[in-house]
Amino acid sequence: MDLQIIAAIVFVVFLVIFLYIKRKNIALQKILYPVLYVILYRSKFGLKLMDRISLRYNSLIKFFGYCCIGLGFVGMIFVSINMIYMLISMISVPKPEAGVSLVLPFTNVPGIGYLSFLHWIIAIFILAVVHEFSHGVVARAHGIPVKSSGFAFFSIFAPLIPAAFVEPDEKKVAKSSDVCQYSIFAAGPLANIIIAFLLMFAFPYVSDTQRLAPFEDRITEQTGFSFELTNSTLPAAVAGLQPGMIINSYNGKEVNDATLFLQDMQFCRKPGEKVILGTANESFAVIPVEMNGRAMIGVKNIKNERTVKPEYEWLKHPYYWIKDMIRWLFLLNFFIGIFNLLPLGIVDGGRMLKTLLSSTMKDQKKAGKVWGFVSLFFLLIILFGLFSSYFGNPFAFLLK
Repeated sequence: MDLQIIAAIVFVVFLVIFLYIKRKNIALQKILYPVLYVILYRSKFGLKLMDRISLRYNSLIKFFGYCCIGLGFVGMIFVSINMIYMLISMISVPKPEAGVSLVLPFTNVPGIGYLSFLHWIIAIFILAVVHEFSHGVVARAHGIPVKSSGFAFFSIFAPLIPAAFVEPDEKKVAKSSDVCQYSIFAAGPLANIIIAFLLMFAFPYVSDTQRLAPFEDRITEQTGFSFELTNSTLPAAVAGLQPGMIINSYNGKEVNDATLFLQDMQFCRKPGEKVILGTANESFAVIPVEMNGRAMIGVKNIKNERTVKPEYEWLKHPYYWIKDMIRWLFLLNFFIGIFNLLPLGIVDGGRMLKTLLSSTMKDQKKAGKVWGFVSLFFLLIILFGLFSSYFGNPFAFLLK
């Protein structure tokens, strides 16, 4: 049995036993129950550490929280505009490439790649601890007690996505200044985004697939290039090429990267002139067609491929496991940090918006209705995006 599956089974069994033993500490937070809800396990884990750090670095932590406010609102505007743009894009094309995807193990996340269980659970644990600890330590710096901490499961019908939480004294949070509230709410997602940017600066390959990881140029060598197919009707697919095939020859010449192929297709090749793409085992004759005045065969996301040198074969699996772990830490910290800035009731951006509306609108009932409408609007976008990603655009028939 695959190691990842064994790890997942062991984790689930351990979790079930643990939650049963600690069932008195379990709480259910209903959102749209039984469709959306959160399972909470309350503890005192990390509270003393938050107290020590908030006392020792009080001014610095407050300053960090204040900086997070402006960045948090900028992030909220950014992610809101992108969600609305994504909605328009999904509705306007029959098969949209953009969409919303659940970040779950054993799945290929569109445009990113395969997410293993161990990468998923470790990355989620780290980002959740960073996120919630930031909330807690900023709250303590402002003198607001943190009653409990723990882990949680965000559930869509069934518990799916693990998370962590800290639970400040909500009555004292509500009585504190708006600036204090904003800084507490924004600290979590901004901490995740900062971690993501630090990883990007330290390891540029995490955001640029053409960059190499540290030492990768020493232990690997170029062996060709791969690509994805644009669609099944264009010449590359018709000729029998498959996504992920490693091409190591072009028109009878050995190649170890995509340079010759790209130059020839862009500057020399004309529609109708046959090209030969070869792998280690077979060759494919492809006749380009004319598209936008150029010869095209129907491939995209072209990527240079490398293999580990024979003398470093023993290092292959641990090296690439660590490389992928760092990449997933970057991706999940960034995207989950950004997601948490959405003006959606259940996340930090929603709480920031609620505080803003309550302090700027005299009619509190009207402020609550506006907040509820905005939250519902973005929740519907997310649900529509999930539906479109997994089942297709329900309005596709209108676009034919």
